[in-house]
Amino acid sequence: MTSVECPDLEDLFNALEAGEGSALEHAGQCPLCTAIIEEHRLLEQDLYRLADPLPPPDLVHKVMARVAAEPTPARRELVTGLSILAASVVAGLGLLLFSDAALSGASTSLARLVVDGTALFEALLSGAHALWSTAAGPVAALLSLILFSSLFALKRLAGTGPTPSEA
Repeated sequence: MTSVECPDLEDLFNALEAGEGSALEHAGQCPLCTAIIEEHRLLEQDLYRLADPLPPPDLVHKVMARVAAEPTPARRELVTGLSILAASVVAGLGLLLFSDAALSGASTSLARLVVDGTALFEALLSGAHALWSTAAGPVAALLSLILFSSLFALKRLAGTGPTPSEA
């Protein structure tokens, strides 16, 4: 070993990365620094070997084909949906029952809805009766036209998809 003091590892690795510097010149003469650089190089090679390989380019297509081939059973989807609904209802009822402010506000809103809703329903019923008694034919024809044109437009938008046996 020489009488010159070895540089810090950070300085040594920075000089190694740059490819020049006094620390790199020192490493050429110092067996301890040369061993450290060689160990670093071997460790770097081992890390590159451990890197995950890229997935094959057709991975997404293969996965989607398997998903399409094995659809989720409708029963499982129904159970999952009902469990989510039940958890939401229980959480909502728990919040409502254990919070006095929420319970008071919900009760007031429900009472207001019943009072105002009754008047609204009676007004709509009266208006529908007046409209039907004066123009029943045109109203029925217009409602039928709107209904059938909407249905045909939806069918055209949906197109002809695969049958269940094709899916």
